[in-house]
Amino acid sequence: MAKYEDYGFGGRVAIITGAGTGIGASCAAELAKGGAKVALFGRRTAPLQATTDECLKYTDGVLALSVDVSDKASVTEGVKAVIDAFGRIDILVNNAGIELKVEPGQSRYEEFFDSQEPEEYLEFFRVHSLGHYLMNLAVLPAMKEQGFGRVVNVASVLGLDGSYGVPGYTASKAGAITQTKAFARRYGRYGITYNAILPGLVNTPMKDDSLPEEFDIVKSITPLGRIAQPVDIARAVLFFAQQDLFVTGQSLIVSGGGNIY
Repeated sequence: MAKYEDYGFGGRVAIITGAGTGIGASCAAELAKGGAKVALFGRRTAPLQATTDECLKYTDGVLALSVDVSDKASVTEGVKAVIDAFGRIDILVNNAGIELKVEPGQSRYEEFFDSQEPEEYLEFFRVHSLGHYLMNLAVLPAMKEQGFGRVVNVASVLGLDGSYGVPGYTASKAGAITQTKAFARRYGRYGITYNAILPGLVNTPMKDDSLPEEFDIVKSITPLGRIAQPVDIARAVLFFAQQDLFVTGQSLIVSGGGNIY
């Protein structure tokens, strides 16, 4: 597509985790519009079908796989399947994420701060920090051999400011941010960049059980005057995924100005 012609996605192969809905689905579609072949990873295959159908409008290279990013064997098997299908991996978007489930009328911002059980707390780290780590390691051999790679980690602005009611979520996102910097320092010599996108509140299915007033509060303090849509985040991801990039180890807040530091 014309708007991505300078990004160099034509002929590239991208893996997007958490690709079934929301930000991941939008990232996959935008990369497909740019001419990339896309591998869609998600724990459940059913949500991947709609993303597959959308991507096939723009590229004939689409592979949908059931992959649990917190499980090493699952990640290894999934990445191998991508290599077998497409022969290379150029772009990795670490987007898979989880949210605390709440009952109708409950708020994540007040009621759960000091009531998380250890396993519930650690599950955030398994997906948001360990998941990035395992995916990074799995694609490294292919990227090092090519001398090229673009890794974009979707974290959260809450990993910077801690203004959230569930410490496990906040801390795991902070871990993802600092881990991005560590990989950038170690593997830049191979032509691989690592950068992080830090969204604010985004209107995705993961937020369907949020209270309407929570959206209203965020909108009221956002200079651009609205809540982010998944494509807003995807366009920022694609900036860091482009071929000609002299940026690594950085974190970009994408919140419409709602978090200005």
